[in-house]
Order: sequence, then C-alpha cells, then structure tokens
Amino acid sequence: MDANIVGLLKGVELFSELNEEQLGMLADLVVAQNFNRDETVVLEGDDSVQALYLIASGSVQVYMTGVDGRETILSFLERGDFFGEMSLIDGEPRSASVRTVTDAQLLIIHRESFLRLIRQSPEIAMGLLSEMSKRLRKANRQIGSLSTMSVSGRVAGTLLNLMEERGIRIHTDGGKMVTVIHNRPTQQQLADMSGTTRETVSRICSLLVRTGAIAMTGKDIVIFDEGALQERATKG
Repeated sequence: MDANIVGLLKGVELFSELNEEQLGMLADLVVAQNFNRDETVVLEGDDSVQALYLIASGSVQVYMTGVDGRETILSFLERGDFFGEMSLIDGEPRSASVRTVTDAQLLIIHRESFLRLIRQSPEIAMGLLSEMSKRLRKANRQIGSLSTMSVSGRVAGTLLNLMEERGIRIHTDGGKMVTVIHNRPTQQQLADMSGTTRETVSRICSLLVRTGAIAMTGKDIVIFDEGALQERATKG
C-alpha cells in the first residue's frame, strides 16, 4: 500500500467517508500513469477503457465537441479531482473528452476492480452517487445558461462556476473579503466555456474590470463583487 496514494485518496470527496482499511484496499487497485501537456486522456464516444481517473498532479479540461467541430469546455479539474465516474456505473461510451492542460499524473482505477470493491464497501457507491448528482445539477445549469442567457450573462455564469470550483476566499489588507481564482483559464478557454468568442470575453471582462467587479492580476482572477456577477447572470 502506497502511503502517498492513500493520502491523496483521503482528500477526494468521493472517498471522504472511508476508513484507513478501505482506503488501503482502494489504493491497491490504483495504476499510476503520466501524461504530457495537451494529451488526450479519454475521447468522447470511446468505450475502450472504462475507468475512474484521479488527478495526482497537473490539471485537465473536460470538453464536448459539437457537430460543427467547435469545442465547449465543461470544466477544469486539478489535483484531488476525478473524472470518468459515469463509466464505472453504466459501462457506456464516454460522454465527454478530457485533455491535459499541463503535464499530469493520473491514478486509474478500472471498472471491474472498482465494482468488486463496491460489493465489499457500499459506502463508496453512496459517495459516487452523491457526487454524480452534484455534477448533473451543474451540467443542467450550464446547458440552461447556454440556451437562455445573453453572452454577458454566460460569461458571468462561467466566472461564478469557477468561483465555486476553484475560488479561495481571502481578506484584503483593508479587511474586505474577496475570492481569488488561481491559474485562471485563458480568454479563449473562457470563451469555449461560455459558448462565445475570445474577443467577446475580452470585451466583457474589460467591462467587469472597469466597474470594479473583478481584477486580472497575473495568472489570477480576483472577484471583488460576487453580487454584480450574480445580477448579470440572473438577468441573462
């Protein structure tokens, strides 16, 4: 049993209710694999590898490709996050593609091994269903925003999603609470997440900076006024 792998598994919400013995059993199933930057990990529609992937280091983006070939980014995932959970349950082809954003090490648990473990530890199944429910709700919100919101509302909604997924709350020197999103996506990535163009994202983000709602500092986004983003997203 690898203590480093057990330590990582402890920090994954999906396995947060497992005890040391169960975590050790899970760690024994893990296969580590290294991926280069911009390498495809899984491809939408593929059913050749049915497995759960845990991110030990690096980051990936989850995306779907439309009939016109245009990509829509669904989310960015980093150390401690996971993907591929749906294939563990239904064994169906992948519903989205995953590509590395940086060099990454992924821990892979294959479906048959995972199903054997679930029979021994049903708590894992409950955690998996809970996490899938959360992700389904998020996907429904994204689909709704892309179909009904204005472009400005979609960009604001994307920033709010990033806050929820990756935001860190800190106090400024003046005592005000703000949210920082480290290693922000590029404007093209924000555009792909919002279903618009890079030029439009640049224009809307510049407006949000001018009004004091956000700031772009190096590789980070600082959210000063979450309410302003909520209002813009709600208005559509």
